[in-house]
Amino acid sequence: MRNELYKLKKGNERITYRGANASRVDNLTDAVFGIAITLLIFNLTNPNSFADLLTFTKTLPAFLISIFFIILIWREHLDFSKMYTLEDSGLSILNTVFIALVIFYVYPLRFLTLFLTNNFFNTDIAVSIRGDQVPYLMVYYGFVAFALYFVLYLFYVRAYRIKDKLDLSDFELKHTAFQKTRLMIMFAVPLLSIALTLIVNNYSFIWASVVGGLSYLIYTPLMFWWSSRYDRMVKE
Repeated sequence: MRNELYKLKKGNERITYRGANASRVDNLTDAVFGIAITLLIFNLTNPNSFADLLTFTKTLPAFLISIFFIILIWREHLDFSKMYTLEDSGLSILNTVFIALVIFYVYPLRFLTLFLTNNFFNTDIAVSIRGDQVPYLMVYYGFVAFALYFVLYLFYVRAYRIKDKLDLSDFELKHTAFQKTRLMIMFAVPLLSIALTLIVNNYSFIWASVVGGLSYLIYTPLMFWWSSRYDRMVKE
């Protein structure tokens, strides 16, 4: 599937795509993402009665949201490996840490999405958590999200360090620097959410939960800012 996406996605003519053919490491990573999605499916309620079937149907929003976030992470890896490849000892080590985090990411992601589904869609899916534990759920999820994007950031740091080995052009060096900035934003926001949640939790666990969730909205203006700067660089 990775090779087919490579063919369909139009690339930048100023970038040399060194990983246009999927390596064994790429195939292993894709298999791990497949396992992650499988874990999401097998953890859904097994419908043995009509009531169970209704409960199973109510988990669909949580499942779709979880799949969406898993695909986002996979596309990040796809874009990196297509341009730089993973044929490097340092990148292979980082990739091992990355795929371990992907599997670990499944359970907090699914728990959080089920909890949000209950609250926004008024479902009665069994999720056992007290109100004063919700801020710590936000902190737990934030740390996992931070770890994933921080490892992806280290991918680009490593690529920049071995720029001579990869024979990166001037444009590719600028592109790499901009991707590092983008991923700094991606892992900084979960850290901000964690900090705000812990601070506000000293006064109110309800507001801590709200602030911890709403802090992720800062992604929108930050990514608009980054995108405008990147587009300007490309035009120049």
